[in-house]
Amino acid sequence: MVSFERGLFALEMSSVPEELRVVDVILDAFREMPHAEGTLIQKATSLEMAAIMIDNFKAKTCGSPYSSALFNLTGISSPDELSFLLGNSVTGNPPTVFMVTLKEMQGPVYSVAREKVDREADAGVVDPGRGAPSCIDSYSQSSKAEAGARAAAFLNAYQEEKLELQKAKQTGVIMPAAISPALDLMRQSTTTFCGRRYKRMTGIMRRPKDLDRPAASRS
Repeated sequence: MVSFERGLFALEMSSVPEELRVVDVILDAFREMPHAEGTLIQKATSLEMAAIMIDNFKAKTCGSPYSSALFNLTGISSPDELSFLLGNSVTGNPPTVFMVTLKEMQGPVYSVAREKVDREADAGVVDPGRGAPSCIDSYSQSSKAEAGARAAAFLNAYQEEKLELQKAKQTGVIMPAAISPALDLMRQSTTTFCGRRYKRMTGIMRRPKDLDRPAASRS
Protein backbone atom coordinates (compact mmCIF):
# COMPACT_ATOMS: atom_id res chain seq x y z
CA MET A 1 0.00 0.00 0.00
CA VAL A 2 1.31 3.44 -0.95
CA SER A 3 1.74 5.47 2.24
CA PHE A 4 2.25 8.92 0.74
CA GLU A 5 0.05 11.39 -1.09
CA ARG A 6 2.63 13.53 -2.88
CA GLY A 7 6.15 13.18 -4.19
CA LEU A 8 9.12 15.54 -4.04
CA PHE A 9 12.08 14.75 -6.29
CA ALA A 10 15.45 16.35 -5.55
CA LEU A 11 18.74 16.23 -7.45
CA GLU A 12 22.16 17.41 -6.37
CA MET A 13 25.11 15.89 -8.17
CA SER A 14 27.78 14.16 -6.11
CA SER A 15 30.38 16.29 -7.91
CA VAL A 16 29.16 19.44 -6.13
CA PRO A 17 31.81 20.55 -3.60
CA GLU A 18 30.80 20.00 0.01
CA GLU A 19 30.78 23.72 0.76
CA LEU A 20 28.25 24.33 -2.03
CA ARG A 21 25.86 21.47 -1.28
CA VAL A 22 22.51 22.90 -0.29
CA VAL A 23 19.84 20.29 -1.03
CA ASP A 24 20.13 18.47 2.31
CA VAL A 25 19.84 21.82 4.08
CA ILE A 26 16.62 22.52 2.20
CA LEU A 27 15.15 19.04 2.71
CA ASP A 28 15.93 19.09 6.44
CA ALA A 29 14.11 22.41 6.75
CA PHE A 30 11.20 21.15 4.64
CA ARG A 31 10.76 18.07 6.84
CA GLU A 32 9.91 20.40 9.73
CA MET A 33 7.10 22.07 7.79
CA PRO A 34 3.39 21.17 7.83
CA HIS A 35 3.08 19.74 4.33
CA ALA A 36 6.10 17.46 4.57
CA GLU A 37 3.78 14.91 6.15
CA GLY A 38 2.39 12.72 3.40
CA THR A 39 5.16 13.71 0.98
CA LEU A 40 7.63 11.10 -0.25
CA ILE A 41 11.04 12.74 -0.54
CA GLN A 42 13.51 11.27 -3.01
CA LYS A 43 17.01 12.64 -3.45
CA ALA A 44 19.38 11.56 -6.22
CA THR A 45 23.07 12.36 -6.52
CA SER A 46 23.57 11.17 -10.10
CA LEU A 47 21.57 10.77 -13.28
CA GLU A 48 21.73 6.99 -12.93
CA MET A 49 20.29 7.15 -9.41
CA ALA A 50 17.65 9.61 -10.62
CA ALA A 51 16.49 7.21 -13.33
CA ILE A 52 16.04 4.37 -10.82
CA MET A 53 14.20 6.55 -8.30
CA ILE A 54 11.87 8.00 -10.90
CA ASP A 55 11.04 4.56 -12.32
CA ASN A 56 10.28 3.23 -8.82
CA PHE A 57 8.08 6.24 -8.04
CA LYS A 58 6.11 5.84 -11.25
CA ALA A 59 5.64 2.14 -10.56
CA LYS A 60 4.23 2.88 -7.09
CA THR A 61 1.92 5.65 -8.33
CA CYS A 62 0.81 4.20 -11.67
CA GLY A 63 2.73 6.88 -13.55
CA SER A 64 1.64 9.90 -11.52
CA PRO A 65 3.89 12.99 -11.69
CA TYR A 66 5.82 14.41 -8.75
CA SER A 67 4.02 17.26 -7.02
CA SER A 68 7.22 19.33 -6.82
CA ALA A 69 10.94 19.15 -7.48
CA LEU A 70 14.23 20.62 -6.27
CA PHE A 71 17.32 20.90 -8.46
CA ASN A 72 20.73 22.28 -7.61
CA LEU A 73 21.88 23.50 -11.02
CA THR A 74 25.46 23.47 -9.76
CA GLY A 75 27.09 20.33 -11.12
CA ILE A 76 24.60 19.80 -13.96
CA SER A 77 26.56 20.28 -17.16
CA SER A 78 24.07 19.25 -19.84
CA PRO A 79 20.97 21.32 -20.63
CA ASP A 80 19.55 18.36 -22.54
CA GLU A 81 19.74 16.16 -19.44
CA LEU A 82 17.96 18.77 -17.36
CA SER A 83 15.25 19.17 -20.01
CA PHE A 84 14.77 15.41 -20.09
CA LEU A 85 14.41 15.11 -16.33
CA LEU A 86 11.80 17.87 -16.25
CA GLY A 87 9.75 16.30 -19.04
CA ASN A 88 6.13 15.22 -18.72
CA SER A 89 7.07 11.58 -19.23
CA VAL A 90 9.79 11.65 -16.55
CA THR A 91 9.19 13.75 -13.40
CA GLY A 92 6.00 15.18 -14.85
CA ASN A 93 7.18 18.79 -15.26
CA PRO A 94 6.27 19.76 -11.67
CA PRO A 95 6.72 23.21 -10.09
CA THR A 96 10.42 23.29 -9.31
CA VAL A 97 12.81 25.21 -7.09
CA PHE A 98 16.11 25.66 -8.92
CA MET A 99 19.13 26.60 -6.80
CA VAL A 100 22.14 28.25 -8.40
CA THR A 101 25.46 29.71 -7.34
CA LEU A 102 26.60 32.63 -9.46
CA LYS A 103 30.21 31.44 -9.40
CA GLU A 104 29.42 27.95 -10.72
CA MET A 105 26.46 28.79 -12.98
CA GLN A 106 26.35 27.14 -16.41
CA GLY A 107 24.62 29.46 -18.91
CA PRO A 108 22.87 26.83 -21.10
CA VAL A 109 21.62 24.91 -18.05
CA TYR A 110 20.37 28.10 -16.42
CA SER A 111 18.53 28.95 -19.66
CA VAL A 112 16.54 25.72 -19.48
CA ALA A 113 15.46 26.52 -15.94
CA ARG A 114 14.64 30.13 -16.81
CA GLU A 115 12.55 29.10 -19.81
CA LYS A 116 10.48 26.81 -17.59
CA VAL A 117 9.94 29.57 -15.02
CA ASP A 118 9.00 32.14 -17.68
CA ARG A 119 6.64 29.72 -19.43
CA GLU A 120 4.80 28.92 -16.22
CA ALA A 121 4.66 32.58 -15.14
CA ASP A 122 3.15 33.54 -18.49
CA ALA A 123 0.59 30.74 -18.20
CA GLY A 124 -0.25 31.90 -14.69
CA VAL A 125 -1.16 35.37 -15.97
CA VAL A 126 -3.69 33.76 -18.31
CA ASP A 127 -4.89 31.20 -15.75
CA PRO A 128 -3.99 32.35 -12.21
CA GLY A 129 -5.79 29.35 -10.73
CA ARG A 130 -3.03 27.03 -11.88
CA GLY A 131 -0.77 27.96 -8.97
CA ALA A 132 2.64 29.56 -8.65
CA PRO A 133 5.36 29.07 -11.27
CA SER A 134 8.70 27.40 -10.69
CA CYS A 135 11.45 29.69 -9.42
CA ILE A 136 15.22 30.16 -9.38
CA ASP A 137 16.99 31.18 -6.21
CA SER A 138 20.67 31.92 -5.63
CA TYR A 139 22.90 31.02 -2.73
CA SER A 140 26.52 31.09 -1.65
CA GLN A 141 28.60 29.14 0.81
CA SER A 142 27.84 31.70 3.51
CA SER A 143 24.11 31.97 2.79
CA LYS A 144 23.18 28.28 2.61
CA ALA A 145 21.16 28.27 5.82
CA GLU A 146 19.13 31.33 4.88
CA ALA A 147 18.60 30.17 1.29
CA GLY A 148 17.72 26.68 2.47
CA ALA A 149 14.99 27.93 4.79
CA ARG A 150 13.59 30.12 2.02
CA ALA A 151 13.55 27.30 -0.55
CA ALA A 152 11.94 24.92 1.95
CA ALA A 153 9.16 27.45 2.48
CA PHE A 154 8.59 27.58 -1.29
CA LEU A 155 8.33 23.79 -1.45
CA ASN A 156 5.90 23.73 1.46
CA ALA A 157 3.77 26.37 -0.25
CA TYR A 158 3.78 24.37 -3.50
CA GLN A 159 2.40 21.39 -1.58
CA GLU A 160 -0.24 23.59 0.01
CA GLU A 161 -1.34 24.81 -3.40
CA LYS A 162 -1.52 21.26 -4.73
CA LEU A 163 -3.85 20.30 -1.88
CA GLU A 164 -6.06 23.34 -2.44
CA LEU A 165 -6.26 22.68 -6.18
CA GLN A 166 -7.21 19.06 -5.54
CA LYS A 167 -9.96 20.15 -3.16
CA ALA A 168 -11.20 22.66 -5.71
CA LYS A 169 -11.48 19.96 -8.37
CA GLN A 170 -13.34 17.65 -6.02
CA THR A 171 -15.80 20.28 -4.84
CA GLY A 172 -16.10 22.27 -8.04
CA VAL A 173 -15.23 25.45 -6.16
CA ILE A 174 -13.00 27.76 -8.18
CA MET A 175 -10.02 29.11 -6.24
CA PRO A 176 -9.75 32.91 -6.11
CA ALA A 177 -7.02 34.01 -8.50
CA ALA A 178 -5.29 36.05 -5.81
CA ILE A 179 -4.56 33.03 -3.61
CA SER A 180 -1.05 31.73 -4.20
CA PRO A 181 0.99 31.19 -1.02
CA ALA A 182 4.11 30.23 -2.97
CA LEU A 183 4.00 33.27 -5.24
CA ASP A 184 3.43 35.57 -2.28
CA LEU A 185 6.61 34.22 -0.67
CA MET A 186 8.59 34.56 -3.89
CA ARG A 187 7.54 38.17 -4.35
CA GLN A 188 8.89 38.99 -0.90
CA SER A 189 12.35 37.67 -1.75
CA THR A 190 15.08 39.85 -3.24
CA THR A 191 17.00 36.85 -4.62
CA THR A 192 14.22 34.80 -6.20
CA PHE A 193 13.32 34.88 -9.90
CA CYS A 194 9.75 33.74 -10.57
CA GLY A 195 9.16 34.91 -14.14
CA ARG A 196 9.66 37.90 -16.41
CA ARG A 197 6.06 38.98 -15.84
CA TYR A 198 7.10 40.15 -12.41
CA LYS A 199 9.41 43.09 -11.82
CA ARG A 200 11.62 43.50 -8.78
CA MET A 201 10.96 46.81 -7.07
CA THR A 202 12.38 47.68 -3.62
CA GLY A 203 12.92 44.00 -2.92
CA ILE A 204 9.39 42.90 -3.84
CA MET A 205 8.45 40.89 -6.91
CA ARG A 206 5.43 42.39 -8.64
CA ARG A 207 3.81 42.82 -12.03
CA PRO A 208 5.07 45.62 -14.26
CA LYS A 209 2.77 48.66 -14.07
CA ASP A 210 1.97 48.28 -17.76
CA LEU A 211 0.17 45.01 -17.06
CA ASP A 212 -2.01 46.69 -14.45
CA ARG A 213 -3.43 49.21 -16.93
CA PRO A 214 -6.49 48.39 -19.06
CA ALA A 215 -5.55 46.85 -22.41
CA ALA A 216 -7.03 49.76 -24.35
CA SER A 217 -4.70 52.27 -22.67
CA ARG A 218 -1.50 50.38 -23.55
CA SER A 219 -1.67 51.14 -27.26
